[in-house]
Amino acid sequence: MPEHVLRVIDLETSFTRDNKEIKILRGVNFSIRKGEIVGLVGESGSGKSLTSLSIMQLFHGTTGKIVNGSIHFNGHDLTKMSESEIRKIRGKQMAMIFQEPMTSLNPVLKIGKQLMEAIEMHLKLPKNESKHHAIQMLKSVGIGRAEEIIYEYPHQLSGGMRQRVMIAMAMACHPNLLIADEPTTALDVTIQAQILELMKKLKEENETAILLITHDLGVVAEMCDRVVVMYAGQVVEEADVFELFASPKHPYTKGLIASVPKIGDNKEVLDSINGQVPSPQNMPNGCKFAPRCNQAMSICNQESPPTVKISATRQCSCWLYVKKDVEVNA
Repeated sequence: MPEHVLRVIDLETSFTRDNKEIKILRGVNFSIRKGEIVGLVGESGSGKSLTSLSIMQLFHGTTGKIVNGSIHFNGHDLTKMSESEIRKIRGKQMAMIFQEPMTSLNPVLKIGKQLMEAIEMHLKLPKNESKHHAIQMLKSVGIGRAEEIIYEYPHQLSGGMRQRVMIAMAMACHPNLLIADEPTTALDVTIQAQILELMKKLKEENETAILLITHDLGVVAEMCDRVVVMYAGQVVEEADVFELFASPKHPYTKGLIASVPKIGDNKEVLDSINGQVPSPQNMPNGCKFAPRCNQAMSICNQESPPTVKISATRQCSCWLYVKKDVEVNA
């Protein structure tokens, strides 16, 4: 197996609206190694979830399509594969935990049926063995009465239990890559901690590569080895998790970290980033973050910054690290 389980190179994804193609992802680059957890962070609208859907190529029923770049999974370019070839990989070698388990699970099928469907399809096990494997997977994610759960419907389970079922489904075929899109959203903190601990355990036991999509920087600090920061469909910074929190480089990353409340702070007003993520139909010229940046220079509004390699483990797309003699806007 290659060193990198996943390599996303210059990925561009667009949607068509009113006969006009609108580019959402703009040259996204990052990679994940075996047994590594990479956090993908940014505000809503930054392109995090669309990145995951692009990797899984889940555009059915939409106008979404990959228009440029490549996605290398275990050495094979997924963008060159047919839908039938992707279907053999999806669910078996790479799997995804969706943000809302209630809408991801089929409400009219029992839990066991939904689990066994993937097991029978990908592992080619007979029905009795598939049932046994489904029960074992439910037990592995901390569901005690697994023998009863397989005969229940999603609405009979709590949010935390449904999320555990989703993780069991995703891990049933022991994938090389697990994509978790906001896996702890809407769960109480106790269940959240259990789900995160479970993902750590699965990573350690199976050496699964995990792409963890979240807006919660506390989760990132606890779970991730590396962090990829996205803004307006682009990667603006990538770094080792300790480096990122100790010394963020991009003004957007600094703003995200500064906006997290800290114990002991006596501020009456929390720090925040002014403005909002621009819409794909109305992207500014130059650096997409420039209209919100308090360190913007004249060049920032004219040209998009290149990606600068700051050290062996980090890179940043910002003019601050390219030109030091550019006049700062008043």
